[in-house]
Amino acid sequence: MSTAELRALRNGAKKYLDRADERVVRMVYAMLEKDAEIGKPTYTLTPEQEAILDECIELDEKGLMEYSSWEEVKARIISKK
Repeated sequence: MSTAELRALRNGAKKYLDRADERVVRMVYAMLEKDAEIGKPTYTLTPEQEAILDECIELDEKGLMEYSSWEEVKARIISKK
């Protein structure tokens, strides 16, 4: 979506909300509030965890990270029993 399209959509939503009844305004507000909460982390990483994560991201970006399919993981677990 272009910047102009997004701006037009926001302006249209604002106009609609200005005329909407209380029930609709409360529903839209609740959705926006929930969306804002979703972006907030509910946890914090220790410095050690951040270092491990940074290392994994760097390996992934270089194409050096190894992944396994779910079937491969199950097979390894079953073979270790």
